[in-house]
Amino acid sequence: MRIASLLAGASFLLLAAAATAQIRATQDPGHALRGTYAPAAFPGAYIDGRLVQMAPGVRIVMPNNATVPPAQVPPETPVRYELDVQGKVRMVWC
Repeated sequence: MRIASLLAGASFLLLAAAATAQIRATQDPGHALRGTYAPAAFPGAYIDGRLVQMAPGVRIVMPNNATVPPAQVPPETPVRYELDVQGKVRMVWC
């Protein structure tokens, strides 16, 4: 009986740690840039009215942690975003 309760407690702690790690992975970093997003023909998008290129494999994360394609973000959405080394948008948080 004691071993079963120890195993249950340990599995709960592992699940809680995994859930926390997943939530933290999608939070925007403090150094992310701010802007207003509007979709354009892929691989482009407008950020603050300027046409920018999206990186291959770009991820767009909505407030509910759902990842969506670039065309599903409503126009004039305030976002935080990150650029890759080539200056293309690689990550967007709505």
